Amino acid sequence: MSYAWHSTDILCGCFFQVEYDRYYLPQVDISAHTTIIGTSSRTVLRQTFENKSKDKIDELKYVFPLYDGVSVVGFRCTIGSRVIEGVVQERNQAKATYKAATDRGDMAGLLEESLSAGDVFTTRIGNVPAGEKVFVDITYLGELEHNAQIDGLRFTIPTQVAPRYGSMQFGDSASSNVQGGEISVTIDIEMPTASAIKSVQSPSHPIAVSVGHTSKAPNADPSFEKATASLTLNSTSLETDFVLHVVATNLGEPTALLETHSTIPHQRALMTTLVPKFALPSEKPEVVFICDRSGSMSGHIGSLISALTLFLKSLPVGVKFNICSFGTDFKFLWKQSKSYTQATLDEASRHVAAFKANFGGTEMYNPILETFKRRFTDMNLEVFVITDGEIWAQEELFAMMNEQIEKAKGAIRVFSLGIGSGASTSLVNGIARGGGGFAQYVHDGEKMDVAILRMLRASLFPHITDYSLEIKYGKCEESDDDFELVEKVNSSLLIGDNETAAKTRRSPSKRIISLFQRDLKDDSPPKSEAAPLPALPAPRYLQTPGVIPPLFPFSRTTVYVLLSDTCPSSAPVAVILRATSAAGPLELEIPVTVLREPGMTIHQLAARREMKELEEGRGWVSLAKVGPVALKDKYPGRYSDMVEREAVRIGTKFQVSGKWCSFVAVEKGNNGDEMVVDIPPEYNESNIEDHMDMSKGSMSASPYGIPLQAPPPAPMQMQAQNVSRHGGSGSSYGSAANSRAHVSKRSAMPQRSKGGAMPKKSMGGAKPMAAPSGAVRHISAMLTKSTGGAAPGSMREAPSYAPSAPPAAPCPQAVALDTNPGGVTLIAQTRGRGQDNTGAFERLAYSPLDDFSYAERRSAPADTSGGERNPVMALMFLINEQLFEGNWRWTPTLEYALGIKAEEAMAAAPGFSAEMVATACAVALLNAKLAQAKEKWVMIEEKAETWLHAQGGDVEALKKAVRTLF
Repeated sequence: MSYAWHSTDILCGCFFQVEYDRYYLPQVDISAHTTIIGTSSRTVLRQTFENKSKDKIDELKYVFPLYDGVSVVGFRCTIGSRVIEGVVQERNQAKATYKAATDRGDMAGLLEESLSAGDVFTTRIGNVPAGEKVFVDITYLGELEHNAQIDGLRFTIPTQVAPRYGSMQFGDSASSNVQGGEISVTIDIEMPTASAIKSVQSPSHPIAVSVGHTSKAPNADPSFEKATASLTLNSTSLETDFVLHVVATNLGEPTALLETHSTIPHQRALMTTLVPKFALPSEKPEVVFICDRSGSMSGHIGSLISALTLFLKSLPVGVKFNICSFGTDFKFLWKQSKSYTQATLDEASRHVAAFKANFGGTEMYNPILETFKRRFTDMNLEVFVITDGEIWAQEELFAMMNEQIEKAKGAIRVFSLGIGSGASTSLVNGIARGGGGFAQYVHDGEKMDVAILRMLRASLFPHITDYSLEIKYGKCEESDDDFELVEKVNSSLLIGDNETAAKTRRSPSKRIISLFQRDLKDDSPPKSEAAPLPALPAPRYLQTPGVIPPLFPFSRTTVYVLLSDTCPSSAPVAVILRATSAAGPLELEIPVTVLREPGMTIHQLAARREMKELEEGRGWVSLAKVGPVALKDKYPGRYSDMVEREAVRIGTKFQVSGKWCSFVAVEKGNNGDEMVVDIPPEYNESNIEDHMDMSKGSMSASPYGIPLQAPPPAPMQMQAQNVSRHGGSGSSYGSAANSRAHVSKRSAMPQRSKGGAMPKKSMGGAKPMAAPSGAVRHISAMLTKSTGGAAPGSMREAPSYAPSAPPAAPCPQAVALDTNPGGVTLIAQTRGRGQDNTGAFERLAYSPLDDFSYAERRSAPADTSGGERNPVMALMFLINEQLFEGNWRWTPTLEYALGIKAEEAMAAAPGFSAEMVATACAVALLNAKLAQAKEKWVMIEEKAETWLHAQGGDVEALKKAVRTLF
């Protein structure tokens, strides 16, 4: 059973406990410094607390979230003048080390990942002196996700890294003690030399952006591959997750990078990144939408309705589909999926229009399992899970999905969409990882239409399950042989069985045990020795993920390979990816680039990816065989222990924390400030900022150390985003109709029942709506070089048919920074009336589908005879009027949307049926007037084109004739 929870249930922060009461230390400052290199990031997060009491605190606990899948590679506690560094040990051993240190009065720290959720961490700090400040530094690596809405990279810092504190007071002091200093976030961006930064923006917070240099080297020669973004708030709480979008050229090029470990001899790691671009005939599967309708969705239900409506209209003819709503319970629209017809589309549309967030808590296990059970076994199943929630017992859900998908032999894929800042990244990503799909996120103030249409396109892509990776080696320098060696990576997962002889042979070196011992008493406790686990040698090649997931066009996939010291000593020259499909074999050869400087980044990213696979019931151990028998079948009773042991081996070897291994930091002895900590040399304080700098020593090279050609000059553009303090309406029209709800975070930890299970939560209460943020000044900003001239093409003009913005209100504060010498700088910041500097922003790009409630989009105005047409309404009317096959019929609503009468259109295209003319006009309007929203209606157009060509006749002549009307 999986029980609902939200990150707000875990009151993040630094606290100590006296009996049943918690006392929180005031948070003084928060700083985060991130370096983005290509598609990876390295963050050093520092949080500062202060113990103002007169007594020593025996133990502080510090609870905080991180984005799922990050590799925590550094942990440091600074208390007064003492610094203790962390090293990774097996989880229980780390606890024992920590307890031994605190029992003898020494300072110590322990960093653990939650066993129930992979994105929640707890730090314990022992023996904190009175009157001291506490600095907690956590260093983590991560892969940046691809954002379909902008076709760029997305970086996120979770909300409760900077938690909002409740009314708890420290002792008898005033509640103002929990008020803190400020949040400071700095992101340095370095792209490969062939990639130029086009834009850096935040949809969540006001930021200052400087293009041309980084904060570490502000006076270096300017470069289009570098930028810095910064955020400073006079508060230690973030209302929403901090999100940064980076758009750059050439990020989709296939790459393969080989890194040599800086301290482990003969250890190498390979990272292969691919954004596929290939076309195969689409399939007609069964599609099921599993929609979260728990109480927490009340602020997102309008967006869910709009997105699902667009989704349903975009389904191709020939699929079967169904809708499942879930909360505490679940309910399907139909007992089994039905064929996509006009009647079923109409029924599903009415069902979706009546959606309310009234299903209670968040129980996800049963609806997903039931969806798998109800599927048609003679066709592929595509599942879309849409949720804003989080659950306990994620392991049970992932284990069930692994079992069911394995039984289906590749016939099931699961995609996941996380909505809002509260969605658990470990849950949303874990569902997609286990389901062979991919995850998308839509935070408050962002649109979800492009994200779900991208998932729909991927779901129609053929199922390919036999991807394999090969490594090609060049000529060995020590050999005279002139040939290339190619090795298949996963062919090394066959383990020899050397146990049988040892079990039956009595070793003469062991003491013979007598069957009769006179002094043995009846109540003597038996001697107990733990049975050793079977040996599990590390594979020659450790590929992660162990099974290459399905590749989807324009969706980034990264595969890592850890090379053991038994691999050929010569450097790999290429990576070959192969697969088969009904249309023919697939193959891609990617040249390998050897990084010039040794490092640990790729190794630690690979280690965390494999540990995550093992934690979720997959990984290389699940694929290993002893002879013809799978390892998990040969050792069913000890298999789970072997998996845990392997995860610990990887974590301790590469110093990455996980579910079964933790960071522990202790000081040795009671000799004041003298620190004696046994840690690897790469973690010393002097070089901690260089761990991810793979380009040091080569300013002319790319951030990966790759000599690449400079990109051609191109205009660049920055966009200020439209956000409000509580999510805002997200538009340039100031409409409050679609304002995001603002929820006060709860300040109570979830309490377990006597049986140990988490109680069910009722989530049926509606969130209180935030007051409208009011009109704000339109801020349009473009990049300017140091001369002050505008970059060509840097300003996008609003379409002539777009409604004008409301009158601008006085802007209390708008700041523009001067450019640094040789650099390019942009800052757009304003305060709305009665708000702080997280006020609303205007968006340069016009975005249809914004700021109109679903009810407003459903029907045309009563009077459609005149007046200026609204393009947003026109698009929604077109979508709602389209029939399931993709065609349109003449109706008053269609005439209103098109702005022309049926008679006028028929006169322009004589000889064609009324439905063909109506359909051609709709397609013409989409291309002529709504081109900026093409990502939203591209599949609508595809259905219309398919229908038109199926009618026969000169379709191109028809389209040309009606084009003159627009």
